[in-house]
Amino acid sequence: MNVEELESAVAAIGIPARMVAAGGHAQFSWSVEQAEDGAWEVYWLERGDKNDLERFANENQACTYLLGRLTYSQILAGLKWGDAQ
Repeated sequence: MNVEELESAVAAIGIPARMVAAGGHAQFSWSVEQAEDGAWEVYWLERGDKNDLERFANENQACTYLLGRLTYSQILAGLKWGDAQ
């Protein structure tokens, strides 16, 4: 999975696009991007802080992790696939 596929999958499970910065970073969103050292990072960016930072060896691992985390959140919230918020 790459960042483009992640964006499609996130839309399919009903997560608003503003909540995920695929391939970059944005305030108050989940970010997935490649770090300067080549690793891929997934984190929640808030006030310049990388919260819940996880690092991965490649893009596929990072995107798959974030999709799993967001899917789990949707399940816990009791939302069905495609429900818009």
